[in-house]
Amino acid sequence: MYKIIAIDLDGTLLNSYGEITPKTKNVLQEAISRGINVVLASR
Repeated sequence: MYKIIAIDLDGTLLNSYGEITPKTKNVLQEAISRGINVVLASR
């Protein structure tokens, strides 16, 4: 089981308009509800 998800912002989390799509938001909310930590990793 995964315990943490580290995700980059540009081109991964955000679409070409700089927004989080509803699908991505739902997936992240589901991961959080399962006890998985979601961490933003950007440089």
